[in-house]
Amino acid sequence: MMKIYFKIAIILFPIITVSIICLQTVLSGYAMAQEKKFNFVAVGDLDCNINSIQTVNNILDKKPQLFLALGDMYYDCNPDEFMKVFSSLHGILYMTIGNHDSWSKFAGLYHLPNDKPYYSFDKGNVHFLSISTESDLRQNSTQYDFINTDLDIASQNRSISWIIVLAHRPFISSETEHITEKEDFKTYPPLFAKYGVDVVIQAHVHNYQRTFPILLDNFSNPIIVTNNNTINEGTGVLYITTGGGGHDLYEFKSKSPYIQTQYAEYGIINVNSTENALKIESYTNKDFESPKDTFTILKGYNTTKPIPILKYVYINVSKGNGTIPTPQGLVEIPFENGTVRIPVKYNYSLPH
Repeated sequence: MMKIYFKIAIILFPIITVSIICLQTVLSGYAMAQEKKFNFVAVGDLDCNINSIQTVNNILDKKPQLFLALGDMYYDCNPDEFMKVFSSLHGILYMTIGNHDSWSKFAGLYHLPNDKPYYSFDKGNVHFLSISTESDLRQNSTQYDFINTDLDIASQNRSISWIIVLAHRPFISSETEHITEKEDFKTYPPLFAKYGVDVVIQAHVHNYQRTFPILLDNFSNPIIVTNNNTINEGTGVLYITTGGGGHDLYEFKSKSPYIQTQYAEYGIINVNSTENALKIESYTNKDFESPKDTFTILKGYNTTKPIPILKYVYINVSKGNGTIPTPQGLVEIPFENGTVRIPVKYNYSLPH
């Protein structure tokens, strides 16, 4: 009898072992997928009035893990009013500086790594880059070098699935109030397309707009890739304007050919990010039960990502500030824990 049990044990042992290993692999994969699942809310131009309070209440209703404040958040609010409105969002707020914002007055509520008006950070498998449209954006500027280098590294980072750019003033917009086309802004849409940026979220004009996926837009002759509400990643860059936080709304004078949806109402956008999709919904304050605009970007091979022309190595870095050399000099960049791509020809100061 013992021999029979022994033979059964010999047969079952490898089966049980393999089953345990497979289960651990499945559970590990599930845990990683859950880690990459989160939601965030974005809006700009809030102010301190009854519309602002309703917007903040709607933000809280979505229970976001991140709140992306896209500039011009206080206008003429006094500090106490502003802090009262934002107190419930303080721990999850990332600020993009607008033309009405005062760094010295409200620095305590702004999350700006390195105390600079432009920065980047990772959450799950999403890379966020916050641009300061109030700082120098010319091609020879320090910020341009930072943006170019940051997007280059993020586009080659194997742990990053999505790249989202945040800005106050819009790079692309329908004709409406408060639009001033800056020559320096024309440099960036081709750069975003080159590095496979998925979405650019902007504000400054007090309404909602969503473009078609656009590649290498030159403002007068945009390349519209698709008009579907389900979009494959890599087919173009989407530009979303969400400036209806609470200040006076701006009516449209026209609808530009590269704009798919636009309306002038107060509201927010809510983004659900998973390993394989970005689901983006816009909500208005007056009808918050159901989204007014919905679209999805599906993960796929991003054909817009550049082909490296140098030899690179992949290294693991810890969270902190690192120094990246560029042809124009050294650029400081914040790293999150993960893998980054760097050229082997350079020496780097990396976080420990």
